[in-house]
Amino acid sequence: MKDFNPTYQDLKPTFRDWVLVGIGLAFVAMGIVILPKNPKVGIVTLTFFGLCAGVAIRTVIRKRKESKFQGLSVHVIGGVEIRPSRLRILILSVSLVVVGVVLLIFGNEYPLLFRVLAGLICGIGIVLVVLVAFRKIPVGFIRFDYEGFTIGRKRWNVTLPWDEIALVRPGDFNGNSALYLWVKSYERIRTDPKEFHPMAVAEVLNSESWVGSHFMILTENYNLHSPMVAEALERYVSVPEFREELKNRKILS
Repeated sequence: MKDFNPTYQDLKPTFRDWVLVGIGLAFVAMGIVILPKNPKVGIVTLTFFGLCAGVAIRTVIRKRKESKFQGLSVHVIGGVEIRPSRLRILILSVSLVVVGVVLLIFGNEYPLLFRVLAGLICGIGIVLVVLVAFRKIPVGFIRFDYEGFTIGRKRWNVTLPWDEIALVRPGDFNGNSALYLWVKSYERIRTDPKEFHPMAVAEVLNSESWVGSHFMILTENYNLHSPMVAEALERYVSVPEFREELKNRKILS
């Protein structure tokens, strides 16, 4: 079996990804050694770098899986909103709270700046937990419609007609699986309500200057791999006949 799919070889873990794994594991090992002699320092080291190592390892595993993606045919449910995972952001939030609390309790011998940062981490985690609990985050959705690909915002939606999608490219953004989209014309994208069209164009221009594409979707927030979403989009962009599937709200096989 090939180590990666040539189509997605750019999604393979980078040297930096492996370095971060190595650094995280090295500090975890150091924490284990320190723990019997200095429990507080050992616990702080294990907690902080254990989380860092876990994130780095997860990123490497995810990138290896995406670089090997072999999609014979990707089908989706038409007209159904795919929303970001609340569980994912809740786990992240709780992790921040736990790490912050541990650092505050066992890091009382560290400098004031360290304790301030620990409190900040804990505070951010608590705020995120509250926002998730009250359903303030995450917001938005993605949807495959017969008319085009729809991206939902908090107050408005933008639909990219299939024939106006110029390029679809899976990738990565700050360690997260991401999908990059380019359109042929700003003016032919559609918004609902219509009066938000200038805002959609402004978003396109901002995204282009920030990340280089007209739209970027963090597919990892939806528990989706970017190559899978990219192939589904390209299927409907390249073969208009397949768009008929999206009129029916059922999975096709």
